[in-house]
Amino acid sequence: MAQTIAHRGPDGEGVQSFEGAGLAHRRLAIIDLSPAGAQPMQSSDGSAWIAFNGEIYNFPELRKELEGLGHQFRSHTDTEVILAGWLQWGEGVVGRLDGMFALALWDLKQRRLFLARDRTGKKPLYVYEDQEKVVFASEIKAILAHPAIDRAHTPDAIPQFLSHGYVPTPGTFYSRIRKLKPAHFEIISLGEEGTKATQYWEFPLGASREVTDLREVEGRIRELFFAAVKRRMLSDVPLGAFLSGGIDSTLVVAAMARFSSKPVKTFSIGFEGYPDWDETKYARQVADRYGTEHTEFKVKPESFELIDKLAWHYDEPFGDSSAIPTYLVSKLTRAKVTVALTGDGGDELFAGYPRFAAAVAAERVPSLVRRIARRALAPLPAGRRHGSTWERARRFALHASQPLPERLRNWVSLFPASELQTLLIPELAAFATPAHLGSSYTELDRATGRLDPMNRVLYLNSKTYLLDDLNVKMDRASMAASLEGRAPFLDTALMDYVSTLPGSLKARGTNLKWILKRAFGDLLPHEVIHRKKMGFGVPLGAWFREGVKAQLEDRLLNPGSPLRAFFRKGALEGLFAQHQENRRDLGLQFWGLWLLDSWLTREKEGRSGPC
Repeated sequence: MAQTIAHRGPDGEGVQSFEGAGLAHRRLAIIDLSPAGAQPMQSSDGSAWIAFNGEIYNFPELRKELEGLGHQFRSHTDTEVILAGWLQWGEGVVGRLDGMFALALWDLKQRRLFLARDRTGKKPLYVYEDQEKVVFASEIKAILAHPAIDRAHTPDAIPQFLSHGYVPTPGTFYSRIRKLKPAHFEIISLGEEGTKATQYWEFPLGASREVTDLREVEGRIRELFFAAVKRRMLSDVPLGAFLSGGIDSTLVVAAMARFSSKPVKTFSIGFEGYPDWDETKYARQVADRYGTEHTEFKVKPESFELIDKLAWHYDEPFGDSSAIPTYLVSKLTRAKVTVALTGDGGDELFAGYPRFAAAVAAERVPSLVRRIARRALAPLPAGRRHGSTWERARRFALHASQPLPERLRNWVSLFPASELQTLLIPELAAFATPAHLGSSYTELDRATGRLDPMNRVLYLNSKTYLLDDLNVKMDRASMAASLEGRAPFLDTALMDYVSTLPGSLKARGTNLKWILKRAFGDLLPHEVIHRKKMGFGVPLGAWFREGVKAQLEDRLLNPGSPLRAFFRKGALEGLFAQHQENRRDLGLQFWGLWLLDSWLTREKEGRSGPC
């Protein structure tokens, strides 16, 4: 099991067996590179063992506190601090940890297993249960390496994936494997049935704080952000930063330059021959301003040769095509550093996506106007280019009249429910109803009653898209390259504070990240502040009509493709024709279908190793 995830920890392997339980660990050495940091690690009194993945950024403060309470340490690791915290505070240790983590702790005295995951789900933790055993791991492939695993598939996984681009937490494509929810811990006792799950943290859900002094707010944001970056620069190995040239990564690099005595190492990626998708010129401007040691790489259509390898790393079909450039920039970065800071979470915390402003704007449009716009635009053809002004306007009108949770889901879906019902065979189409596909959003929305519209949107997005798309993409892509990615914007203190600010400070109409840009105007180049948001996209539409058209056709239209068992006759051919005839841009959808085909093929053939 441990060997299957050797990429997550190439610096060491440890296995420890107990009566009725066992732990295994792969180490990526970041803090205290000595053998004293090896895992699984035993507590000072011998009563507990831990296998831990991630970083605890406040471990120096916790260690100092624990030393004052009489605890002694043999290493300089954050792992040992967690163990001492367990001895001191028991389950309460998790709420004191500020960082990204998935951990498994075996309590020898109580004969119980303690599993925990960080607040936003930066680090993954999967759990398999049947009547005889509980098996857990950082990646599904490690669970599947166990010799007695039921690999049965979840009945509605394919419609869920084709809607969301993933199966929402806690579900997976495997009916007996689930994701441990973020900000939760579970206790599983040997010989007892069932588990005890507890949520130890939540985004603030009360009414927003009253703001009377903008300068005070800006100052507090700066203080918390700089502290978050500084904490994430603690490392015994070289570190750098991903630099896209957008606001979030620029601020991370600016802060790193403030705290570093040497030039910051920065890394960016672009697309050869597709300037509309290439941000490298902005990244170079930022690199020049802050005197970084900058490296960039250009992605070509030939990068699609990686797709089956990525499918193996992600374990399940994954609908975000930026997995390709994220993996490639991680490989590029790993050649020079072991840790990279990223701008992940900035858009989610400060309202950086146009769809957030659109969702709030739709709340203000009279329902009659929304219904009229929908009837007028629904019969018209879809836009020929994803992200075009026409396509955005059409999507806005089609979904603006829906309840906010359903509206948000449809704006980021691969296929709307109505189309899935016509594409999939009847057995799967029965799961493709708006109510079924949107149940995760609807359930989450019940907690947002006191939030203003923008904060309601941000809460839903953080519990869905951030958790199951962005965090998964970064974790698998970076760890596939044995690189650790750290996200200052997902710092606990920063999230706790910004989440309580009124939504009107985060976006003013279409002016996104309003308060963030005000707080850091002195650090952001004019071109970065005022440029149109690009996002980390891939020119899939063009690639599927040009560079990899033949491979797509061979993959999806091949009579032997396992996809065909789940789609109505002629459905895949119809989608292919629409795209090639430039009636619709289905690049994102074909990426998802390609990944689904790769996963189904692997499952059918029973393969377990990388391609």
